[in-house]
Amino acid sequence: TDKYFAIVGTRRPSQYGRQMAEEFAFAISKAGFVIVSGLAYGIDAIAHKTALMAGSRTIAVLGSGLKHITPTCNLPLAKEIQNSGTIITEFKEDIAPNKKTFPQRNRIIAGMSCATLVIEAPERSGALITARFALEYNRDVFAVPGNLTQETSTGTNRLIRDCKAFPVTCCNDIFGYLGATYIEESQNGASNPTPLTNDEQKVFDLIKNAPIQIDEIIAETKFPTSQINSILSMLEIKGFITVTGSYAFVTR
Repeated sequence: TDKYFAIVGTRRPSQYGRQMAEEFAFAISKAGFVIVSGLAYGIDAIAHKTALMAGSRTIAVLGSGLKHITPTCNLPLAKEIQNSGTIITEFKEDIAPNKKTFPQRNRIIAGMSCATLVIEAPERSGALITARFALEYNRDVFAVPGNLTQETSTGTNRLIRDCKAFPVTCCNDIFGYLGATYIEESQNGASNPTPLTNDEQKVFDLIKNAPIQIDEIIAETKFPTSQINSILSMLEIKGFITVTGSYAFVTR
C-alpha cells in the first residue's frame, strides 16, 4: 500500500476542482506514487488521465464486472489504463453496477492505498464513503479546501471541519506529512542525488542563475500552469529550489 495513493471526488467538478485534480495527480505521480481511483466521470477520470500523462501507472477499481465498464465515455480511458496500468474488480465480469457495488469498490480503493485525497465532494458523495473507509483502515485522509458557497465543496470542507482530513493547499503539504525522510535525504544532498526529469531540468535551468518569476517560467517553457506548479513542487521536494510568493530561486 505504501506506493498507492487514492484520489477521489465529485463526478461534476468545477473548473477549480479540475485544476486541483490535475495539479495534485501530476505531482503525486511524479513523486513515485501509483494513483488509485474509481474510473468514474469527473475527478476520478482526471486523476487517471493526469497520471498517464505524467508517465506513471494508475489503477482503476471498478464497481462492476469487466463487461460493464461505466460510464461508457470512459471506455477509451479504460483501454489506455489497460496498456500501462491496471484495472481491477472483485465482481464477476457480467455483474452490472448498482448502488451496492460502488461502496464495495470504494472500500477497495481506500484499503489498497496508503492515503486518500478528496477533491471536491458534496454532502452525499461516494468520495466521502471512500474517506470513511480510509479512516476505518487507519489510513491518512487529505482534503482540498473548497469554495464555501459551492455545493461540491460542502463534503470536503466538512471533513476538514470535523478533523477527519488534513487540509492541503499544495502537494508539499502531503509530501511533508508522508515523506519526511525522503525530503530530508533530498535536501541534504545525498551522495546519489535525486536525478531530474527532462522537464524538471528545463525549468531548473531557467532558475539556477537568478531568481525568476513563475509567470516568466510559464512563458519561457510554454508548459501549462498546472504542470509548472507540479514541477516546482518536485524541485522543492528534491531540495534544488525554494518558491516564495511569485518567485523561484536556487537553494543550493
